[in-house]
Amino acid sequence: MVEHPQVSLVMATCDKRDYLALTLESLLTQTYERFEVVVCDDGTAGGVADIVDPLRDRLDLTLVVQENRGRAAARNAALERAQGDLVVFMDDDRMAAPGFVAAHAAAHDDSRGAIGWKRRALTWWRPGVLPVGEDDLLRLADRVGGAEQLRAPIRLLAPGDLAADPEAALDRVELGDEPDNYHAIVEEYGHGLDGFRFGWALATTANLGVSREAIAKAGGFDESFTGWGLEDTDLSYRLHRLGIRFSVHTDAVNYHQVHPLADPNPMVAQRVMRAQLMRNLDHFCRRHRSLDAYLFRRRWEHAMTLAEADRLLKLVEGEASPLLRRELEALYGDR
Repeated sequence: MVEHPQVSLVMATCDKRDYLALTLESLLTQTYERFEVVVCDDGTAGGVADIVDPLRDRLDLTLVVQENRGRAAARNAALERAQGDLVVFMDDDRMAAPGFVAAHAAAHDDSRGAIGWKRRALTWWRPGVLPVGEDDLLRLADRVGGAEQLRAPIRLLAPGDLAADPEAALDRVELGDEPDNYHAIVEEYGHGLDGFRFGWALATTANLGVSREAIAKAGGFDESFTGWGLEDTDLSYRLHRLGIRFSVHTDAVNYHQVHPLADPNPMVAQRVMRAQLMRNLDHFCRRHRSLDAYLFRRRWEHAMTLAEADRLLKLVEGEASPLLRRELEALYGDR
């Protein structure tokens, strides 16, 4: 374990220029100094050099450019340039709280992965194209002076706001916690996820710190995952199989900027993403052919919760006979 590790912030970006600009600006406010930023531009129209270049004198920043090859390939390309003892994955649309890097550095342990805490923020209001709920709209209307103001686009954070006063800027746009913090799991098993067999399922590249050596040993991202979802969970699962354990760190906070999805109609976009996720989930199960992978798929099929999957897996592990495991693998296995 390194007391003050060199940190590599690794992210992939594609066609999120406005959001990337705010994400990078948030890194100017970090309280921890020993970090670099490695961004892979995976085919953004017009590129992102004009966003990155003005920050080079204030951030240790490397830009890798490639034609669009997908999330896994983009992160692998960024990893090839990363030099830190600790790799912290974050997305191009996630603003870091000032203590984000410091919290990951403090949590660094070669045998563990640190799952950071994820919150939501609305930095740009764009009528009709954002996946927001009624509570979000009511909160936004109150902030901007009434629902009538929501007929037109509103930029809620101007360039420089984060750098000038990050706490005030983030307070102004935050929408609360993201659902995939898995509050019920953390409440039941604690932040250390002690005894929980599916900690890897919570570990996504939205906010995750892992030693660079462990990632290299696991082989990086599997580029056969295409479209949306699971390429990061697949890496976390392979890290888990290598003995890495995951814990939750609520002080390593970043803020997901609510943004338009691939289709202008959020409902259509979410259906497309769901289809891609389920295809990748089947690929994940075929790749690993294990009971915990099959039970993880049942969670996404809404057949059981992760806590129920954990209890079932422990029941199987406690059986002296392999019969129950074989029966469940036959029941939930390859489709």
